[in-house]
Parts: sequence; C-alpha cells; structure tokens
Amino acid sequence: MTVETPWLTRDQLRAWMKLVAVMELLPAALDQQLQRDADLTHFDYMVVAMLSETESRTLRMSALAAATNASLPRLSHVVSRLEKRGLVSRCPSVDDRRATDVRLTDEGFAAIVAAAPDHVRTARRFVIDALSDEQVRQLDGITRALLGRLDPEGRFAALTYPRDEDEVLCEERLTGGARSGASASAPAAPAGVLFREATADDGALLRHAMLAAMNWQTTSFVDADLDRPEFAHYVVGFDSARDHGVVAVDGDGPIGVAWVRFLPADDPGYGFVAEDVPELRMAVDERGRGRGIGTALLARLLDTGRAAGWPGVSLSVEDGNTGARITYERAGFRTVGRNGDSDTMLVRF
Repeated sequence: MTVETPWLTRDQLRAWMKLVAVMELLPAALDQQLQRDADLTHFDYMVVAMLSETESRTLRMSALAAATNASLPRLSHVVSRLEKRGLVSRCPSVDDRRATDVRLTDEGFAAIVAAAPDHVRTARRFVIDALSDEQVRQLDGITRALLGRLDPEGRFAALTYPRDEDEVLCEERLTGGARSGASASAPAAPAGVLFREATADDGALLRHAMLAAMNWQTTSFVDADLDRPEFAHYVVGFDSARDHGVVAVDGDGPIGVAWVRFLPADDPGYGFVAEDVPELRMAVDERGRGRGIGTALLARLLDTGRAAGWPGVSLSVEDGNTGARITYERAGFRTVGRNGDSDTMLVRF
C-alpha cells in the first residue's frame, strides 16, 4: 500500500527553506569568528564550554559526547587536539576506572573566558539583536518544540540546570562562566552528570521514575497502576509553566529526576499540605545511586522554589525508607503530619 506524502503548503515550504538557510549560514558565521579570534572551531568552543559549565570542570567522555551531539571517535579527535594545546586533560574516571574523564585545565578556562566576549557579540549580531524580546521568547518555544522531536531524551539540551536570572544564565552559558547554573547553595554536579529542565515531553520518564519510587522496597506496582487516580496526578499532564522538574543526564541518558506538582485540595497527594505548596517526587536510576545525584537534584529543585517564591515543598516518605528520609532531613524537611504508613514532610522557605 502506498502512503501519500503530505506535501508542504506554500507557507510551510517558505518557513522550512528559511530554516534551512539559517542552518547553513549560522554555523559558518560562528566558526569563522571563533577561528579568527580564538583559534577554536565552534565545536571546540562547545566542548570547552560544556566542561566549564560544571563546578568540577570535568565530564566523562560519554557524557561530553552526548551533550555535544558527537560520536566518541569525533570527540576523541577534538579532545586530543585540545589536549595538545593544554586546554584539557584526560584521566581515568574516579567513579569507573574503565571510563575516561575529560577535565578543563586552567589554561582552557582562561581561553574560553577570553573567547567569550566576541562570541557573545557574534551571537547577538546574527540572532538575538535581530529579534524583539517577544520574538526571542517565541524562538525559545519553537526550538524547545523542535528539540522535543530531535532530542527526546534531552541529551543535547542537558546544559547546566538553568537559574531564574535568564540574562545572567545566557551570558554564563555562552561565556563558560566560572559559576555553574546551580545556585551557590546547590552541590557540585557529580562527575559526568549534567542537568536540564523537565518538560511535558518527559511523561514516559516521569512514569518510569514514579514506578521506581513506588517500588523502592519490593516490586508491588506495575505501570498500569499509575493510571489510578491516587497516582495519576503525579505524572499526567505535567505542565512546565506551573509544575517544575529537574532531570540528571549522563552519557547513557536520564539517570534521575525530581519534580513537583501543584495539586488541588479536592485531589490531594499523599504528602499534600496546601494548594500553593507543591508536592515532590524523586527517583534515581540504579546506575546513578551512591553518587550524590539525588542530593544534587533536590538542591537544584529547592533553589528554584526559593527563587520562585513558593512557601515550601512537601513530600511523603514511607516508614522504613531510611535512606530517602535522611536525604530529605539534610535538605531541611521536617515531619508535619501522618498519612497511613507514611510521614508528610515539609521544608519551608
């Protein structure tokens, strides 16, 4: 059976061809400026910038490859070239001696700081300053939608977790600034791990994480149970305009997620406190446990809540889940109620 191709309308074709032209012209313009002023290709710059985005200035090769959308052979070639220039160094990973970490040297950090101003001016000249503030917001929405199709796991979008100060964040991402996207109160990112926002496209990830959290002790629930009303409100209809989440990503994809939902009083969660206090859920994949990922996720999410003016964050922790309880207590959560065999905990801001 032949499937008829839905050809583009004239307006769709016009928009598509303009996008193709931008994809051809913009990389060349960025490369030309960086090679002339800093002896770096744009890909070199992205590799160094990704390393500078972490507080340790270190990433595992596989995570760096995922974050720059590069094959390991291509990345290895570029890292070798940067290593010869003294901008990066390689060493066995502290978490897995079979893996290799790439570390940004002081010389590499100085190089990106020096290259950043002209790079920012180029980005402004060809993109940002050509648009109004409203068009920049539209561009953000358009590129987010495209990345949802091109990069559903968010690997290439896994830059340091964004802060609320958008203008400062943009500057730091482009400059490879000394600070990471996490606030000063958040711990350094574990080696080889990057953070990104959770989006509406992360529905499958939230379901997987919710199921893992529910089965923390034994496998008592299956995916179909998540459609029950008492569980569905944690994972269905996640709206990043109101709800919020943080995803930890390594070279193999998502490795953990923490998210909050604002639930109404007539459909409360197990840890419900008030309609203006979001309820937290969190899970870390087995391969990421013992690396501080849960603590890093939680800290970044709570920092967002403080900046957004939430009264606090609540959660429910079952009896016997001592490891989770300790993590929450260290973050400032305290028991404020009881629901069946679980404590309701709250951190106030």
